[in-house]
Amino acid sequence: MLKALPKTKMYRYCLADIAKGLFNGMIGNYLLYFFQPTVKSGLPNLLPQSKLFGFITVMALITGIGKIVDAVTDPLVASLSDKCNHKDGRRMPFLRYAALPYALSLLLVFYAPFKENSVANAIWVGFFLVAYYVSYTFFFIPRNALVPEIIPDANVRVGYYTVSTVFFMGSSAFMYAATLFVNLLKNAGLSPLWAWRTVFTIFVAIGIICLLLSAYAFDEKDYVQNSTKPKDSVIKSFGLVLRNRNFVIFSLGDLFSFISLCFFETAMLYYITMLLNIEESQVFYVLLAAIATAICLFPVIVKISRKYNKKIPLLIASAVFTVVFALIYIGDKVAAMFVGHELVLGIIFGILVAYPFAAINILPQSVISDIIQLDCLESGVNREGIFSAVKTFLEKIAVSVAMIIVSSVLAIGAVSGESVGMQGVKLTGACAGVFSLLSLIMFIVYDDKKVTEGIKKYNNRGDN
Repeated sequence: MLKALPKTKMYRYCLADIAKGLFNGMIGNYLLYFFQPTVKSGLPNLLPQSKLFGFITVMALITGIGKIVDAVTDPLVASLSDKCNHKDGRRMPFLRYAALPYALSLLLVFYAPFKENSVANAIWVGFFLVAYYVSYTFFFIPRNALVPEIIPDANVRVGYYTVSTVFFMGSSAFMYAATLFVNLLKNAGLSPLWAWRTVFTIFVAIGIICLLLSAYAFDEKDYVQNSTKPKDSVIKSFGLVLRNRNFVIFSLGDLFSFISLCFFETAMLYYITMLLNIEESQVFYVLLAAIATAICLFPVIVKISRKYNKKIPLLIASAVFTVVFALIYIGDKVAAMFVGHELVLGIIFGILVAYPFAAINILPQSVISDIIQLDCLESGVNREGIFSAVKTFLEKIAVSVAMIIVSSVLAIGAVSGESVGMQGVKLTGACAGVFSLLSLIMFIVYDDKKVTEGIKKYNNRGDN
C-alpha cells in the first residue's frame, strides 16, 4: 500500500515555488525595466532602440519569439513525461536534470556582454531567454503533473496549493525588494548595471538551492501507484485534452486572467514610479503591502473554496482586477489628489490588488488538478502531463501576448530619449481591463460543481 506524502516532504517539494517566484519576478517585473530603461533608472540601453513596423520594439520581438519557440516544447515534454519509464519515476528525473539549466540560463540573460545598442546583445538575450523558457518547461510540467498523483484528495490539494502560493508570493516579495538592495549597492559605489546584476546573481543562487531541494524531496515511486501510461501520439493526446469541455472553458478564463496579471506584473514598476510618482527606493513598501495583505487573505480564500466552491473567489478576483485596471487608466489624475502623500496612495493600491493576486495564484492550479483527476477517473488513463502542458502552453501564450503588447504600448507617447511614455503606461491598464473582463465571463460559464461532484461520485464507488 502506498504511503501518504508527509507534510515535511510536501513543504520541501514546494520549495521550487520560491525559485519560481524569484525567477518570475526577474522576468515579469524587471526584464523590460532592465532592457527598456527610463533615464531615471540610470541603466544603459543594451539593446537596439529601433522598432519593427514602426511599433514593435526589439524587446517585444525577442520575448515573443522566445515564448513561441518555448511553447512548442510543452506537448513534447508532457508526452515524454507521461510515457517515461525511468527507474526513479515518470516525473522527478526531469526536475533533477532541468534545475541547473533553468537557473543559470536566466542569470545569463542579464549578462549580455557587448556594447550598448548592440545587435549581438539582442542575440545573446534571445538565446538565453529561449533556454530559460525551455528549461522551465522541463522542470515545471512534470512537477505540476505529479501533484494530482501524490495528493489525490481535492481538499488536501487546496492546502498544498496554499503552501505553494505562500512560498511563491513570499519569494516574490523578496524579489520586489530588489529595488532596495540595488539602491544600497548604488550608494556603495556600484553602477546601476552592476548593482542590478549583483542582486540578480544572489537571487539565482538562492533559487538553485531551492530547486535542488525540491527535486530530491522524495522518492516518487513511494507515493505514486502504477499508472496507465497513454499510448496516443502527442497530437492525439493534445486533441483529447481539448475535447474536455470543463478544461477548455476554465483554461480560457485562466488564460485571460493570466494575461491581465502579466500586464500588471510587467508594467507594475511603471505604474508605481510614473503614474503614482513614487521613488524607486520606496517601491518595495507598496509591494510589501500587497504581498502581506494577500498572505493574510489566504485562509479566507481557502475557507470559501472549501465551504462553497472555487468559482466564487475567482469571480470576485476578476471583478476586482477589472476595476483596478480602470483606475490605472486614470492613475495620474488620482495621484494628483495625493500630492505629498504618494506613498500612502501606493500602499492603498497595493492592498487593493492583494485579493485578486492571491486568488489567481492559489485557485486555478487547484481547479485544473480537479479536472485532471476527474478525467483520469473517467478515462482510466493518466494524462496529467499533457494537461499540465496545455495549461503551461496557455500561460506562455498569455505571457507572450502581454510582453509583446505591453512593450509596444508602453512606447506610445514617449518623448525623444525615452523608451516609455505616460500615455502608453495608462493604455496598458485599459488593455488589461479588457482581458480581466473576459476572464470574469469565462469563470461565470465554468461549472465547478459538476467537476467536484463527479470526483465524489467516483470516490464513493471506490469506497463501496
